[in-house]
Amino acid sequence: MSNLFQMNSRLKQTDIIKIILIYLIAGGIWILFSDSILHKITPDESLYSIITAAIGFSFVLVTAGLLYFLINNFSNDRLKQTGVIKIMLIYLIVGGIWILFSNSILHLITNDETIFNYINTATGLTFILFTAGLLYYLINKYANEIEQVEDNLHESEKRYEELADSLPQMIFEIDKEGILSFTNQASYKMFGYTKDEIKSGFSIYDAIIPDDRKNVRRNLVGIMRGEEQDIVEFTAQRNDGTTFPISIYASPIITNNQNTGLRGIVIDITERKNMEEQLIKAKLKAEESDKLKSDFMARMSHEIRTPLNVILSYNSFLKDGLASHLDKDQLFSFNSIDTEGRRLIRTIDLILNMAELHTGELEVRISDINLCTLLKEIVKEFGPSAKEKNLELTYSNSCEDNPLIKSDRYIVASVFQNLIDNAIKYTNSGKIDINIYKNEMNNYCVIISDTGIGIAPDYIDKLFLPFSQEDNGYSRKFDGIGLGLALVKKYLGLINAEVKVQSEKGKGSLFSVSFN
Repeated sequence: MSNLFQMNSRLKQTDIIKIILIYLIAGGIWILFSDSILHKITPDESLYSIITAAIGFSFVLVTAGLLYFLINNFSNDRLKQTGVIKIMLIYLIVGGIWILFSNSILHLITNDETIFNYINTATGLTFILFTAGLLYYLINKYANEIEQVEDNLHESEKRYEELADSLPQMIFEIDKEGILSFTNQASYKMFGYTKDEIKSGFSIYDAIIPDDRKNVRRNLVGIMRGEEQDIVEFTAQRNDGTTFPISIYASPIITNNQNTGLRGIVIDITERKNMEEQLIKAKLKAEESDKLKSDFMARMSHEIRTPLNVILSYNSFLKDGLASHLDKDQLFSFNSIDTEGRRLIRTIDLILNMAELHTGELEVRISDINLCTLLKEIVKEFGPSAKEKNLELTYSNSCEDNPLIKSDRYIVASVFQNLIDNAIKYTNSGKIDINIYKNEMNNYCVIISDTGIGIAPDYIDKLFLPFSQEDNGYSRKFDGIGLGLALVKKYLGLINAEVKVQSEKGKGSLFSVSFN
């Protein structure tokens, strides 16, 4: 591009030098022979003077035209153009004054026609030489400036090409037909073509597999039109026929307010695609491993739960049969077996429920549920546990109507069983209140509040994580494996409900369940 620019500039300089030489020769011939030629044309002195003045003015205008030609061809600098225009105007004024008054001035100097003709010829030749010198000065001045501009442009292009060649991605420029006008070294390595092959009218569409060429063309044409295009992946093909995935990022090339093509980059995304495939495989493997773990837990829990129910049944049978013969320590032993056995069953139930959620085997079955009836049953179920700890367990309904919801009865019951069980477990004295009400969205809500030990503020965010307990280690005061609240959260997600918690350490907790 720089070489072409230099060639065109030198060509213009050569043409203008030819014009100056022609101008000198023609002007010199006219100065030397114009009087003889004009006197032969007309002997009338008045007509002679008019023709001479007209030709003189034409000569000055032609010279001014040459100056204007220089301005347009050798400078885009408005300040420099203004300076040349001033020179041209001064030249026009001086030239015009000389044409109009030179004869009168010369006749004042001498009346000798021979001397007059010599002086007139000398001043004419001086005028011609001065004009040629002015033209030469302007040509030389602006030619040097253009040469400097060309050198700067060449240096800038060299830096641009070196920068482009240092990048690992292909950089390209194409015309409206997709023919490459510029690319960098990375393209040769990426596609396996030589520099000569790519420079000889190479189309960017030839580097795309046939099935994708139409889509690539549509995408690039859309970008040329200024339309927003999504980042699309295509399949490219190398010179040897092998294929690989790419992404193309491009923007229009605007020249003189006209869209002349596209400029952009091509990125080989093979490595990224391989990583994505590895991540997908790792994810599937992890999901499979998680499912196997859940299946194992479900099977093992079932195998433990069945014989444990038999043990508890026989324990209850023996306890009732020997009730009248048992002393205090023996009765305590039977009760301990029953309490710890039920605790183990509760733990196994939690594990089974969590496994069921993980394996996706839990089926949500929607039915009409009366919250009052359900909660009364659950409160009655946990009454003995609360009484055993001397806790007050109360239930109330603040709704004016009968609170009916459509949901899964098993899931809703499990949620409140876990929440009430936790409230009793973590409350040593005081009471547990259960209340039904309607919130500002006219949705039914259930509040379970207690006067228990409360929850630390920094632990509330971890409250619903599986196997999470605020008090960990062998020295912890409360039993459980930390699955109850995790199940509550997951269960409520299945039935489009949510739970919120407020708590203060040492004063108690409040859990609010809202059905949307």
